[in-house]
Amino acid sequence: MSDYESIHGTRVKYLTSDPTLDSSVEGQVWYNSTSGTNKALVQIKAWSSGGDIATPRRYLAGCGLQTSALAFGGLNPGSNLNSTEEYSGASWATGGNLTTAVGRHAGAGTQTAGLSFGGQSTGITGQTEEYGGASWTSGGTMNTARSSLAGAGLQTAGLAFGGNEPALSNKTEEYDGSSWTASGTLNTARKFLAGCGTQTAGLAFGGTPGSGNLADTEEYNGSSWTASNDLNTAGHGLAGAGSQDSALAFAGSGRATATEEYDGTLWTTSPATLANGRQLLGGAGTRAAGLGFGGYGVPVSAKTEEYNSNINAITQASWSSGGSLNTGRSHGNGAGSQTAGLYFGGSTGGGSHVNNSEEYNGSSWSEGNNLNTARRYMSGSGTQTSAITAGGIAPPADTAAVEEYDGTSWSNGTSLPAARRLPIGLGISTAAVVFGGSQPYTSPKNTTFNYDGSSWTSGGSYPISVVNGGACGTQTAGLGFGGSAPPYTGVTAEYDGSSWTASNSLIYARDFLRGGGIQTSAYAVSGANPAFSPGVTVATEQYDGTSWANVANQAVSRPNGHAAGTNTADNTTGLVFSGPSNSTATEEFTGGTSVTTASTLTTS
Repeated sequence: MSDYESIHGTRVKYLTSDPTLDSSVEGQVWYNSTSGTNKALVQIKAWSSGGDIATPRRYLAGCGLQTSALAFGGLNPGSNLNSTEEYSGASWATGGNLTTAVGRHAGAGTQTAGLSFGGQSTGITGQTEEYGGASWTSGGTMNTARSSLAGAGLQTAGLAFGGNEPALSNKTEEYDGSSWTASGTLNTARKFLAGCGTQTAGLAFGGTPGSGNLADTEEYNGSSWTASNDLNTAGHGLAGAGSQDSALAFAGSGRATATEEYDGTLWTTSPATLANGRQLLGGAGTRAAGLGFGGYGVPVSAKTEEYNSNINAITQASWSSGGSLNTGRSHGNGAGSQTAGLYFGGSTGGGSHVNNSEEYNGSSWSEGNNLNTARRYMSGSGTQTSAITAGGIAPPADTAAVEEYDGTSWSNGTSLPAARRLPIGLGISTAAVVFGGSQPYTSPKNTTFNYDGSSWTSGGSYPISVVNGGACGTQTAGLGFGGSAPPYTGVTAEYDGSSWTASNSLIYARDFLRGGGIQTSAYAVSGANPAFSPGVTVATEQYDGTSWANVANQAVSRPNGHAAGTNTADNTTGLVFSGPSNSTATEEFTGGTSVTTASTLTTS
């Protein structure tokens, strides 16, 4: 019987503890003498759920990466669509419409430089459109109109192959950013195939010759196609991602939930399967980080799934239900943390303002002592034992009044230098910052005020005049994000106690959002923006001190809702409560984690 040394030429390492687990150890095998186990560091492969596309559809096209993908066109249920959606890691947002509704087409490129070509609108078409990140414009027409084709490459170096003319096609065309040129033909004519790669290193796989399923795989070198090894499971209407020597094939008729990886020579069946079997879906991404969306199951699907293949076990960020508020209301504000939250003020509709104050202990809300003045649209920040609220509307007028909470009761503090509605706050009651807001309502401000517990002084001007944004952190290390300038903004800025410095913007511009954390590790959630259906967003973004990443979706979007966690240690825990229609709901946020683990092979 062969042993490891005779097969691999080296002996299994004998270690008293596991080595540092990183990419340099991937594929290695060792014996841990302390635990008495043989171990290996292998890739972990899994599909997980992403946010649904707003418009369920099949026969759609896609392009881009797992965290910056594009979905466009398609049918729902039998009518061609012109709608475009952009994905940023957890949620889809509305993009610019195609100039012509189309389905059974192909796509290539990136989220900000996409390419749509071929398909069927009123009939089979050779129309090409180019996406610039906001809108589509017409490109050069294909030499051969066709539908049910596959694509690869970039907007300025695209590749189209196979399809239906309506006769079955084996034709290939290359796009240079303005016109198409005919090139070498596929060895096997087919439609409803998948493709990936580049214009000079393309890959075609699967499809159908009209009936049944194909497993055929072919590689393109910039002029001709060469047959390679077949898929393990034949199918058509499947999706693909990646490159010629590192590809991903998934779903499809005859394949259901199957996933396969290609290494440039052979296809290997992945142990990971999709949760939703379907065909005629869109695909994007790479072999290690793929994305599937839409398609046809029963019924037409809006589902998005993300594929990850790496050495880390990844727990996705998520929201879960918490305890209900005692008094449903909106337009109040909050402070504290996930296990020690605070909500105060607001309105119950019909011009009724309230001074209710409630505390959260990590599972349930209890009534606390009320605000001295009922109000809404005020700032809120701090901890459950050192909170502060400033400004807002205290009928019949806007107010500059300030109140401080010590964990038991509210007391009046020194008023703001000027009345403000919809101001934004961060910090605790003895070291707070309030910026933006408006007075009157139509005049947003960029002013900043610092508070030391007894008096207010002017701070540096915020980069823009803004109302109703999010903020977190401390007086000397604060973070502001989003709001309305107007219009909706994603502007993000960092505060050092005296001046603001602009940073990378939110992925999704919005107002009525909230967030928490610290300057180098924050989260932003919820809000409103007409670009989101139905005009609000469930997207949660995490900030690492440089840029934002879209990581999870709330169960229910709650513009006018409020967040705690403004002074917690990082962006991995959060609390959001209240929202539209005087909601009493609470949601708790748990940030994603990535853990590298070694697999146990045998025990002894």
